[in-house]
Amino acid sequence: MQSNTTQFPTAQTLRHYELPCPALFNQFRTGEFFTPKYDEIIAAASLWRQENKIAPRRKDVCPVALAVIDQQKTFCLDDGELSIAPASVSDTSNICRFIYRNLKVLSDIIVTLDTHYLFQIFHPLFWVDLAGAHPAGFTVILPVDVGKRFFVNPEMAYILFGDMKYLPWLQSYAIHYTEELARLGKPPLVVWPIHGRLGSPGHALVPSLQVAVDFHDIARWSRTQYRIKGDLPLSEYYSPFGTEISRAHDGVVVGEESDKAIEDLLKYEVLIIAGEAESHCVRAAIYDILKKIKAQDQSLARRVYILEDCTSPVPGFEKQGREAMEDFRKAGMNVVSSQVPMEDWPGIKKEIFAAGQV
Repeated sequence: MQSNTTQFPTAQTLRHYELPCPALFNQFRTGEFFTPKYDEIIAAASLWRQENKIAPRRKDVCPVALAVIDQQKTFCLDDGELSIAPASVSDTSNICRFIYRNLKVLSDIIVTLDTHYLFQIFHPLFWVDLAGAHPAGFTVILPVDVGKRFFVNPEMAYILFGDMKYLPWLQSYAIHYTEELARLGKPPLVVWPIHGRLGSPGHALVPSLQVAVDFHDIARWSRTQYRIKGDLPLSEYYSPFGTEISRAHDGVVVGEESDKAIEDLLKYEVLIIAGEAESHCVRAAIYDILKKIKAQDQSLARRVYILEDCTSPVPGFEKQGREAMEDFRKAGMNVVSSQVPMEDWPGIKKEIFAAGQV
């Protein structure tokens, strides 16, 4: 089990809109994988609503959203396939505390789930080397490697398209894909260990966070939005708002973009972002949001708040995470601590904390 030493305000120092963590929350379980007891959650949240006079979400005048990116077992717990624990365990604890503490203020929670299958371009089984072996996890494949060091596994033609005649197309696409990543200035293709498989334990939201999310939904009569991403076979899918590549060399659509999902998020008075990993999926998600903001209204950047103590980089990619956070600051977004009362965040609308809302 992991302990969390982060110091949070005591009940005596809470602001008028803040609440203490309920007895249901056990900080020493944030690093564990367990089955939530829903009867207990329903009873505790219903009583919490009554005791603390928590208004239903429908009454919120200035809606606030918390987007939690890929806070799943595969990334966050010790035995996850791509675990970044113990940093991710601390992040989970901080996110849970933030939700409980700001329960009256948080209108909606949006959760993204990295969702994969065995046979995808960023998994080992898609590729073989000259000896017919699959590349190890964390192998980087550059354009010069395709057709020389690494080759498309011929079986992918049948698995993905049901006919071996598509193998030449797949081989041409693999060259195009790696070249297009370079042309667009995106990180090169990384062959990741198989992770986040749909239906596997790794795909699940970290249980302590699931309890906090469900508690919020019941106490506030809100409904968390779950966004599946990463299930398309022919492109990496770091951001929940679109694949790295959307079209093949011949114009065939292989990916997707979701401007509407970003537009919906930018309708909130405050958009708070947390999750894993700072260097990859969180980074990609915020860059997509920033791209939309620049095209729509640069002033919207001030509505975005990134919880710096609720996200961590993949080890070895710390620089990528730091540089992204600096880009976001320069663009006008706010990088803040979950431990600082929201009321003290820069540029926050005071109406959010008015008696009428909380």
